[in-house]
Amino acid sequence: MEFLELLQNIMNFECLSLILIGVIIGNVFGCIPGLNGPIAVALILPVTFSLEVIPSMSLIMGIYMGSVTGGLVSAILLKIPGTAASVATTFDGYPMTQNGRAADALSIGAFASVFGGLFSAVVLLFLAPTLSSMAIAFGPWEYFGTAVLSLSLVCSMMSGKRLKGFIAMMIGLLLTTVGMSPVDGIASRYTFGLSGLENGFDLVVVIIGVFALPEIIYSLGNISDKPVPAQVEKKWFYAPKLSSIKKNFKVMLQGSFLGTAIGILPGMGGGAAGLISYEQAKRSSKTPEKFGTGHEAGIYSCESANNATTGGALVPMLALGVPGDTVTAIIMGAIALQGLTPGPTLSMQQPELFRTIILIVFVANIFMYLYQATTIRFMAKIIDIPKYLLFPIVAVFCAIGVISINNSMFDLMYLLVFVIIGYILDKNNYPLSPFILAIVLGGIVEDNLRRSIIYYGSFTESLKQPSIGTVFFILSLCIPFIMYLLDKRKAKQTSAL
Repeated sequence: MEFLELLQNIMNFECLSLILIGVIIGNVFGCIPGLNGPIAVALILPVTFSLEVIPSMSLIMGIYMGSVTGGLVSAILLKIPGTAASVATTFDGYPMTQNGRAADALSIGAFASVFGGLFSAVVLLFLAPTLSSMAIAFGPWEYFGTAVLSLSLVCSMMSGKRLKGFIAMMIGLLLTTVGMSPVDGIASRYTFGLSGLENGFDLVVVIIGVFALPEIIYSLGNISDKPVPAQVEKKWFYAPKLSSIKKNFKVMLQGSFLGTAIGILPGMGGGAAGLISYEQAKRSSKTPEKFGTGHEAGIYSCESANNATTGGALVPMLALGVPGDTVTAIIMGAIALQGLTPGPTLSMQQPELFRTIILIVFVANIFMYLYQATTIRFMAKIIDIPKYLLFPIVAVFCAIGVISINNSMFDLMYLLVFVIIGYILDKNNYPLSPFILAIVLGGIVEDNLRRSIIYYGSFTESLKQPSIGTVFFILSLCIPFIMYLLDKRKAKQTSAL
């Protein structure tokens, strides 16, 4: 009965229309490199002033869900992730496109996205209080341990490329030290007197520099070649085959668990979730050699994880008043403009509104899937556009997106530096996922390490704490050594045969 009453709050033309409009806007912003969910929500924020609470949340949640999923379109079709959350999607999505299976890749990505999104929404509905208490129990040392373990796991899973993975990770970590020192904000580090570097490197600029523009450079030699046509059946709704879903159900479930858990931890985000889930799926697979060649499990794993972070990130925002990522920080502002305070008081004093927002997340995920599944036929036509027309347009969008982030031409200048870095790493067979993950988590590692040292007095004292952070840090040191020994043993057994 209560559910029906809550459903009546949004089952009206205004709310449903705003959810659909939000999904479309978010999808467009997610598809275009350089644009993303935070920009879309920030631009639409003035519109919410004139709306009531539930309609405004309908519009914003539609944008949030649509933007995360939108990034998979350009990632799969062009090997250019529209958002940081879709970086891992390029690894198997683009090879599937090259094999003429663009529609299959897009339908798998859309299904995995809605699966992860709905999974995290269920968790948000039933476990928000418990998970909130877990998240609030995490201090700086626990966040440090979690981030370091994530980096260690991703590098350790690089079978045959572990050393190069750790080198790429260290390069990424070093680059995150550029700018003002965290916590105290006193020292200006490695800026060479350039004021534009005081805030460090923007993640969106790094993603475009490492993934988008190098792909255009690679294609210059064969820019006149005819593209491989996408084999798309003329139908109005696209979904993965039931056999494919059954085969990869465990991978999706695993990705959804990881994505929800990572989303709850502030600052981690969909990019980290997608990369970690992808490497975990590869590690646990019986055929890890297929990953990176157009393997369906690769898309299922990362897309279920990065969309599951949406519900996870809403847990601390709605239950604690602590934003889980950049978008939820802006959403908090939108809620505050309505005269409400996100946090424990919202769920206790206005439980109906609290549950209605969660229900909007459910509906927005369903609308997102319906929109994606019915437009695949048209989205797949992007790759039929000649490269000499398409890539200049993409390059212009990348440049506009980079400049619009901070309204700064300086960002466009250091973008070229990351184009060179990305090109050199890729050409020398260095994996890019540890590099990107280090850029994503580097600030979290340094910031929380410094806070831990200030709180406990020293690194040694921090390490003595009987905490999950200590366990995670020790594991991060042991796992690479264990993997090295296992590889050595496997090589010895192989040579003996």
